[in-house]
Amino acid sequence: MKYLLVGDDYQILYIEEGTMSFRYNQKDKTWVYGGSDLFEARTGFDPYEPEGSPYRYGSSSSLKDIVEISKEEAEKFISSPINEEELTALFLK
Repeated sequence: MKYLLVGDDYQILYIEEGTMSFRYNQKDKTWVYGGSDLFEARTGFDPYEPEGSPYRYGSSSSLKDIVEISKEEAEKFISSPINEEELTALFLK
């Protein structure tokens, strides 16, 4: 399981296993399905470009920083301990 901080100015914590991810919702203190967020951050997806546009993917202004961190750093980031058994259960649903 990878812990990732995603974003430039405002960072969001994600966990990733294979192609599935969850992000931490700071407001509710819960993990929610990440959908295609990491894929879009990695490929520079620009949702404002029309379908079929060659500029929809690969937009340098839409690329986001992604930094892999340790579990301890993730716990410090959210100011809470992380139960990896609960996280593993999310990926099995």
